[in-house]
Amino acid sequence: MRKIIRSGIALALLGSASLAVAAEERTKDNKATTLEEVVVTATRSAEGIKNVPAKVELINRQTIEETVAYTLTEQLKKNSSIGVIEYPGALAGIGIRGFRPEFSGITKHSLVLINGRPAGATNLATILSDNIERIEVLKGPASSLYGGEAMGGVVNIITRKNTEELTGMAEAGFGSFETNFQKASLGGGLGDRFDFDISARRFDQADDFKMGNGETRSNTSYQTQNANLRLGANLGENWRLDTSADIYQGRDIETPGDTFAGDDKSGHKDIDRYGLDFTVTGEIGEKNQLSFTVYKTNETQETYRHYTGWFTTTQVAPYQSYDSDIDWLGLQIKNEYRWNQHSIITGIDYQDINKESRSYNLDSSRKAPWSPDESRENWGGYLETVWRFMDKRLTATAGGRYDAFDVETLSTPYKTDFTPNSETFSTFSPRAGLNYRFEQGIRLHSTIGQAFVPPNAGQLAGYSETNVGGTTMITRGNANLDPETSLSYDLGVGYDKQNWGLSLDLTYFHTDVDDKISWATRGNITTYENSLSAEMEGLETMLSFDIGAPLNWDRSLSLFVNSTHMFKAEEEQTDGTMKDIHNVAKYTVNYGVQYDDGAFNGKLHVRNQGRMKDTDWNAAGYPEVEYPSFTVVDLMVGYTFLDHHRVIFKADNIFDKDYYEKKGFPKPGQSFFVSYRYSF
Repeated sequence: MRKIIRSGIALALLGSASLAVAAEERTKDNKATTLEEVVVTATRSAEGIKNVPAKVELINRQTIEETVAYTLTEQLKKNSSIGVIEYPGALAGIGIRGFRPEFSGITKHSLVLINGRPAGATNLATILSDNIERIEVLKGPASSLYGGEAMGGVVNIITRKNTEELTGMAEAGFGSFETNFQKASLGGGLGDRFDFDISARRFDQADDFKMGNGETRSNTSYQTQNANLRLGANLGENWRLDTSADIYQGRDIETPGDTFAGDDKSGHKDIDRYGLDFTVTGEIGEKNQLSFTVYKTNETQETYRHYTGWFTTTQVAPYQSYDSDIDWLGLQIKNEYRWNQHSIITGIDYQDINKESRSYNLDSSRKAPWSPDESRENWGGYLETVWRFMDKRLTATAGGRYDAFDVETLSTPYKTDFTPNSETFSTFSPRAGLNYRFEQGIRLHSTIGQAFVPPNAGQLAGYSETNVGGTTMITRGNANLDPETSLSYDLGVGYDKQNWGLSLDLTYFHTDVDDKISWATRGNITTYENSLSAEMEGLETMLSFDIGAPLNWDRSLSLFVNSTHMFKAEEEQTDGTMKDIHNVAKYTVNYGVQYDDGAFNGKLHVRNQGRMKDTDWNAAGYPEVEYPSFTVVDLMVGYTFLDHHRVIFKADNIFDKDYYEKKGFPKPGQSFFVSYRYSF
């Protein structure tokens, strides 16, 4: 059955394309002018951001351009105050609303999408911000729409789509650590029927970076290149065909290892990621809008070590120690039915994920990888209803989704210590919400919903044997495992006064997690159980005030604050006690000032992160440690002259703060970058 489905999708990939979702127009200077703040992530349909009950934060193109950030994770931590973990060597992940940030594996607690389909990236450092038009951050449970992994929230990346006049740009720059980069883009309409967008970027940090203490961090240089292509066609009679592709290549990405080991555990890696999607959208009658999307994505990584051994390290010539290959293949069918002011959104999602791993000895011969190859097949069907009353001032949403999974551990070359197996399970996830807008600009919003994260193949169906001191130790999956589940609710109040330039929102959230999967050892057998719980609660704050609006200036001077304060982020231990969730900060506050007069613009950004706890894996007994808080300041300044020319200056970590977000992996110190851009 799976082969038939995969073959059908592969054939469909030859003749369909991707859905456009941005309600924006493109001006001659290639700036995006927002006609209306419309988001699609909260209900899988276009809705005004102030009308949806769910907490959604929008990072628009101007904010992306003015943020000193080149990757998705950097944009999110500086503009949405979510949890992030980043390592030197292009490795990063996120966690939303108290869930620990995750940077590997196909099963996570936060879901990342590109234009509504799964991004196909376990390592978010491979998603760069060049071709992003806007980022929608849905905070809170979303399994009712997106299935597994949407427990903490969903990040939906909307890429650029220019269907109007042809525009383009070319930019080149350089900066600290012998950095140089070049990028270009071109897009627009080709007559009345066709349109396209194409962009490319190359980045080279040829030297190692310096830390805030003035010392050089060895083995931190790297090179990347990426490109994006979109082709669109209007088929007439309200039907459209779009196709898009994106590719990322990281070459000679040096990985320095923990500072505890000095330079003794360095290495490097090559990363490749690509995505291809096609969507057909159109209207059937006056009330139905149908879309059909198919996608194929792949992420591969080759890892090279410059040492052998773990406890007694010996430097050797670089050799390939590991590589992995992950494929995503899927389809999405959605229909939106509009009846009077109300909407009913229904759909079916299919996804098939396959992961292969290979390990190597020092002499390049193959050996058994740590984990077996695995696959996960998922069918999901959902129903979302949007009800609008009282002249659309009251919006109610209600819906749910049913998911069925088939997971397998697969026969793996050289790995003879386990037995391949497969298991199936299913689950249902509901969600509901209310949003009410008063005429005075006050908005009340609330949601409640269940979410889940599926067990992985090893937890359900794995089996392996290891000989330790003459005793056979067995690790066995548990076919009776349930998905990890959560019940979350949030309550928020917002206020918007456009002529004052004022917008604010305060949202309280609470999440209870049940059936957390944990290890259970009895004698020589280790298995998995649904035995633990977790609890998270906190407050999210958003505030922006444009001083120029009430003063009727022809320029903007805005003050902004975006923060997350965790009142509680605890998980149960096997002895019944509660413990702080590691790598979750007590608070994250972003604030600063933005200025824009059409020619000159700039942004001074301050990020303050509170204390968080972690395990010190380098100390005897692996004690729990607490990271110190820190404050980092960034600056961006840009000036446009003679209509087409622009110079941009960016300063990261202006005051040369010596800090880390992960113990043993300090962040770069003070750095400066300058670029020139020509636009038409």
